[in-house]
Amino acid sequence: MIRVKAYHRPHTLEEALRLLHSEDAVPLAGGQRLLAGERREAKAVVDLQALGLDRIEWEGERLKIGAMVRLQQLVDTSDGGTFLAEAAHRDGPLTYRNAATVGGTIVTHDPLSCLLLSLLVLDAEVEVQRSDGARVVALDQLVVAPAHWVKRGLVTAVIMSPQTGGTAMALVARTPRDRPIVAVAARVVRRGEACAEARLAWGGVAPYPLRAYAVEEALSGQTLEDADIEATVARAAGSLQPRSDFRGSAEYRRAMIRVLTRRALWEAWAKAA
Repeated sequence: MIRVKAYHRPHTLEEALRLLHSEDAVPLAGGQRLLAGERREAKAVVDLQALGLDRIEWEGERLKIGAMVRLQQLVDTSDGGTFLAEAAHRDGPLTYRNAATVGGTIVTHDPLSCLLLSLLVLDAEVEVQRSDGARVVALDQLVVAPAHWVKRGLVTAVIMSPQTGGTAMALVARTPRDRPIVAVAARVVRRGEACAEARLAWGGVAPYPLRAYAVEEALSGQTLEDADIEATVARAAGSLQPRSDFRGSAEYRRAMIRVLTRRALWEAWAKAA
């Protein structure tokens, strides 16, 4: 549990960034990780609730989801589509979804977040505000090392352009309501009987969600066949080094990646028809 010595609730981004540059200041969004994490002291907590980052809106043809949007807002709205809504719903129970935020989910780069996996296959970008200006970073880059991109700044939004194709999520868990042990998100764009474009994201096999670039490249432009999918995924999964824990061994996770990738690809393929 964090020990708070000071609490701030700024009303502008400029004020929030200034406060975050002070020693040991930390941002507070939903608080699931910060307040329940390992014990430490902080001189200041910077509450982000008054910054107006809790809106979902269209800017031209691009969908902008504010960093303080709660996961339940994604479940309840139709703007992000059913794929995002279903992924957000899978990330935790109602009490969790009413507190957890999109920005917090990104910064903690949870490897088991179905929401992050879905955003990855939708080619989402992340808006980051820092004292030296704003920048937009591809989500697949940011989740690898959030601290490098955010530093003492703030994630303010996730931005997406409308994407074509069929989408699907496949996962394995101990119970239907439990968090995934391994999860796969897929997006497929068809051109006739060929796969014009493929996007794949893997969860539960690394410290952060992974884009399966090698599999995407091998399948794009090809006719999907079970044997080709199996061989391509087996090669890529062979280099994975997932952790073993009480929920599953490394060997089990690698095996499940192969099964779930094939399942997600075929479901996305069918939806893209």
